[in-house]
Formats: sequence, C-alpha cells, structure tokens
Amino acid sequence: MYSAERRDMPVLKITGRTLDECKAKLFEKFNNEYTICGKRTMLKGGFFGIGQKEVVEVSYTVDREEDVQKNAAAYTTKLSSRDGTDALDAAAAFNKTKDDLLRAAQVTAINAAMNTRLSQMEDTISKQLKNMSFAASEKHPSIKKIESLLEENEFTFSYISEITEKLQSSFTLDALDDFKAVERKVVDWIGKTISIAPEKIQRPPHVVVIVGPTGVGKTTTLVKLATKMVSEAKREGRRIPSFAFITTDTMRVGAYEQLASYSTIFETELEKAETVEDLKKLYDEKRENLDAIFIDTSGYSPNDTENIGKMKAVLDVRGMKPDIHLAVAASTKASDLANIMQNYEQFGYNSVIVTKCDESKQYGNIISVLHEKNKKISYIADGQKVVRDIHRADVIQFLIRLSGFDVDRVHIEDEFGE
Repeated sequence: MYSAERRDMPVLKITGRTLDECKAKLFEKFNNEYTICGKRTMLKGGFFGIGQKEVVEVSYTVDREEDVQKNAAAYTTKLSSRDGTDALDAAAAFNKTKDDLLRAAQVTAINAAMNTRLSQMEDTISKQLKNMSFAASEKHPSIKKIESLLEENEFTFSYISEITEKLQSSFTLDALDDFKAVERKVVDWIGKTISIAPEKIQRPPHVVVIVGPTGVGKTTTLVKLATKMVSEAKREGRRIPSFAFITTDTMRVGAYEQLASYSTIFETELEKAETVEDLKKLYDEKRENLDAIFIDTSGYSPNDTENIGKMKAVLDVRGMKPDIHLAVAASTKASDLANIMQNYEQFGYNSVIVTKCDESKQYGNIISVLHEKNKKISYIADGQKVVRDIHRADVIQFLIRLSGFDVDRVHIEDEFGE
C-alpha cells in the first residue's frame, strides 16, 4: 500500500535489489501493518565508482498501535473467511518466497567470496606467467654466468641442467640479482653432491683390491695405500702392520718387476696368482698371519668385457670379502668415465680412487659422473711420490679447486669440515 508521508509517524527506509524484495522483507517483519511512502532507485557499493550496483530504496511507516489492532482483526477475519486450503497455500507461498530470498542472500555472499578469491588467484597467476615468460625468453644473467662456470669446469650437461633447475625454483628474479649469494649457494649444492666413502675397518686380513682400465696407475696407487698404512702406524706409535702383495697381472711387461722392487723396500712377500685356485691357496696360507693383503690386477680396455669378466672370476674367492676400489684418472672425459664405471660394475666396487689429479685442473667430470652413478670417492692420488701423494678424499679439496668460482673457504670448512 502506498500513501503520502504521514507526519505523525516516523519514516523508515529499507533497501533491496527489487521492489518485490523490499516488500517481502517488510511483510516478513510487519505482515501488512506498514505503509509504503515512496521508493527510489539508486547506485550502491563499488570502489571509486567502479563495480556499483543498482538497488531500490523504499520509505515506509509502521501503523500506530490502534491501527495495528484494527488491521490485525481485519486480517484475521479475512483469513477466516478464506477456504482452509487457500490459507495454507498462501502460507506455503510466503515460506517459499522467504526461503528463496534467504538462498539468494547466501548465493550473493558466496559469489562475493569467490570473486575475491578469483581476484587473488589472477594476481598469483599473473606473477607466475611473468616469471615463466622471462624464463622462456631469456635466462637471468646470474644463471647464465653459473652455467658458463660449470661448463668451464667440465661438468656434464645433465648436472648443469640440475643446478639450473634448482636455481630457478629456489631463487626469485630479484634474489637472482645478488650473484654472490647465488654463487655461494651453487658451491654448497656442488659440495652436497660429492659423496665420500667412510674409511673401512675390517677384521684381518684387510684385502685391498684395485681394478680399472689400463694406464690409470693401479700398481702405483696400490703401493701408495700400503705405504700410507705403514706411515700412519709409525706416526701413531702402533705396531707396523704385516702385509703381502699378490699380483694377478701376468700380461703386462714389467708388471711383476715393478711390484717386486717395492716389496723389497718393504721387506714383504710378493706372490703371483693366475687363477682363482691360485688366489684361494695363497689367501688360505696367509690370512692367519697377515694384517693386510694388497692385490694388483690387470688393466684392460673398458670395452674388453671378456677379459674383465675373466679377471672378476679370478678374484671370486669364497670368504675373502675384498675391499675393492675402482681407479680412474682425473683427466678422463665424462662419457668415458660413465662407460668405465658401468663395465666394472660387476666387481661390486665399494668406492672410486681418483688418480693423476696433478695432471688435471678441472674436476667437474668426476663430480658429475660420480653423482649421476651414485658412487663414493675414497682417495685422491695426485703425484708420483709414493710416500705422500695420496690422501683421503674430502669435499673441501674438490670445492677449492673449482675454477672461476669465488669460494668462501671459511664457509665451506664450516659446512663440510669434519
């Protein structure tokens, strides 16, 4: 119902999306005991005029008490005069209208929350697309520089790709601008990919076997390990260990003679073993009286799988439990290293000895392939002096030899020192 504004009653206001919605709200609160004085359409909400919505504002008054009583009686009489079914239908229609309005209000609230969430997601996706666009079009200068340094150190393509992916996932574009921080983190990552074999302690006799291709210095390295064992015992005031040399290398000219000269210096025995039966007999004879047995082996091309297999058969002495090391030269290119490690896998070698380190300035090839093959490093041999040019491998020695990197020595000693 509409009327001119009544001066003796307070004028109230209510808003809704439509006039019908306003009427439904008034009916829910006052039944028919209200009077609409006027209505107008206006804009509401938004931000600086953006996103405003059209709403209807209704002015109304509530009837005075005597009018409420009079209208209530009339309303009751009117309802009583209706057919009972009509009254129920009217009530059901009202409840349906009320439920529809409540659902509409809930949907409006949900839509508002979804719009806020979608806006946040759009911002996030926009930033990610910006970063992806940058990465796709051009690598960050810091990443380019790191890749160049890794290539200079002869790391493999797959290793470099792994570092690049870690940089892209770990650093924001702004953080990549700090090259010193990037460089330091990369050096740490390299250090964590270098796995050092723990020193093996076995019940006597400790059987040490070195295998590997021709020309990597297996015999010299074997003698260096024997020398290291004796030198450490002297330095620590312990009993000098008793040991013997056994060679299975009967093909290389001068192999026996080379080892014989060292056995004379050490005043220890040197034996030959051409078959597994020979080696078993020697092992059974000496195991009760020796602290260590050092076994030299023949060197073959890594592709000579037939002879490598025969050598493996010679070493297959039941109960001997040898500590087998694979010797590789530091200057060997990465693809050849991978091939050597693969073809000598049948020996079940425990670790790798890197020889001839004095002949190479880059070690990325060694670090890359050992990481990819999940192998540990035990010793580094870096010279011709038998007495001192071998030492336990450690991460720090590899990191300080990285070419072109500004390595923080104090930091890596804190990070990787024992």
